[in-house]
Amino acid sequence: MKIAKAMLGGLVLAATPFLATAADNAMSYRYLQAGYVETDVDLFGETLSGFNVGGSFGFAENFFVFGEFESTEISEGGVSLEMDQMVVGLGGHYPLGENIDLVGRIGAAELDLELDSGGGSICGDESGYLVAAGLRGQAGDSVELEFAVVHQDLGNDLSDTGFEAAARYHFNSDWAAGIEYQDVGDFSSIFAGVRYSFAP
Repeated sequence: MKIAKAMLGGLVLAATPFLATAADNAMSYRYLQAGYVETDVDLFGETLSGFNVGGSFGFAENFFVFGEFESTEISEGGVSLEMDQMVVGLGGHYPLGENIDLVGRIGAAELDLELDSGGGSICGDESGYLVAAGLRGQAGDSVELEFAVVHQDLGNDLSDTGFEAAARYHFNSDWAAGIEYQDVGDFSSIFAGVRYSFAP
């Protein structure tokens, strides 16, 4: 995962100077996406895998509502760990140029953990909020990049600030494949999946 993190971060930094002069293809804030995700949980020293689904719906020109659900697990040696994460909220975007937007998000976040050791189980449910601010832009006709600073507070010492970065390749105006990396506190995850975008 460290290699993927370095590659994605390098790609975002290298392409930043070109975002403002990229081809003029409006970015859509109306989309659905799904894919595979791996999450490292430092608290347990384990890597969980599963799926992530999410979407966004833009309205009133500069605003959007968004939602995301992720379910991961690991089972080995008679011990299983399951983790579900969900966030829903409101965002806004402001154009800084023809092909680069300033993007902000705020939402309600929830984390559910269940540890089963065979002799019993332990469950934990935490809820709180997430705020994020960053840039989203196009580097050429087909490549889209994102970078944001993220703060998440779920209470019980689960409050931290980190970052997320993403790169996508658009096959056409509707379909794209992408990779996303997020590192916030005890949780770091990498997502690979597809996105279907509606009209901007």
